[in-house]
Amino acid sequence: MNKKTQTLKKYFNDKKSYKIPTCHDPLSIKLIEKKGFKIGFIGGFALSSASFGYPDASIISRKELVKSTKLICNQSKIPIIVDADTGFGDLKNVFKTVKDLSNAGASALILEDQVFPKICALTDKVKLLDMKNASKRIKTAIKASKKTKGILIIARTDALTTNSVKEAVIRANLYKKLGADAIFITGINNTKQADLISKEVKNIPLFINITEKIKFNMNKIKKSSFKFILYSQQVLNSYVDSTNQTLDLIKKNKNPKFKNKASDTLNLLELKRYLKIKQN
Repeated sequence: MNKKTQTLKKYFNDKKSYKIPTCHDPLSIKLIEKKGFKIGFIGGFALSSASFGYPDASIISRKELVKSTKLICNQSKIPIIVDADTGFGDLKNVFKTVKDLSNAGASALILEDQVFPKICALTDKVKLLDMKNASKRIKTAIKASKKTKGILIIARTDALTTNSVKEAVIRANLYKKLGADAIFITGINNTKQADLISKEVKNIPLFINITEKIKFNMNKIKKSSFKFILYSQQVLNSYVDSTNQTLDLIKKNKNPKFKNKASDTLNLLELKRYLKIKQN
């Protein structure tokens, strides 16, 4: 197990909670790290949108995800969790996805129980695997993880989005029993759902995704049993907003002004360190 994965495993077992912003390229992970966040997350929606120009609909390939993961992990000192969608196919592909992402430097991956090819969970087109085949997928990922440097497996269920809290809890506890390192129930939007899940899924780290639709107090969530608080869309949305604002100013023949200067970006990317190498 490499140093970053050991650090992430320590976070899984401690008493703290962690906010996790999503990155989509090496620059965004550097900004996340500079702000003091302890964990980074490569989100499928963000990566597909910002780095490849495609919607989150199983369009980018495993090869593209692995290459992007390697680029981002190589530029980061903090552990990175990767959205591995459904594992890119049948069980053989799930096994290979786990090994390839581990070799690329990921410390953990999230594997979900949608059918392959998947569709973005923010739509109403989501279809779940039956529990038997979903279990096989998680078991295969856990088996593959044991053949790696210790990559952690986070089992995600979309059952709350497509069905009910009850089924989401059943699936979460099943994946926990199979040996998942953490559980991610997507689609939690209100305090009632959050409280019920906290009560029914115990003794395993829980992830919660913060979206624009949430209807609960963030301070309460931070004090709850949800250990990892994922911000999957915020960095991407701010990127789109700020780019649109800048383009609007340019169209109006105005020169946009920014707090960040070119010199700040060069400092973030450690230009002086590379110049020093060149001098030697």
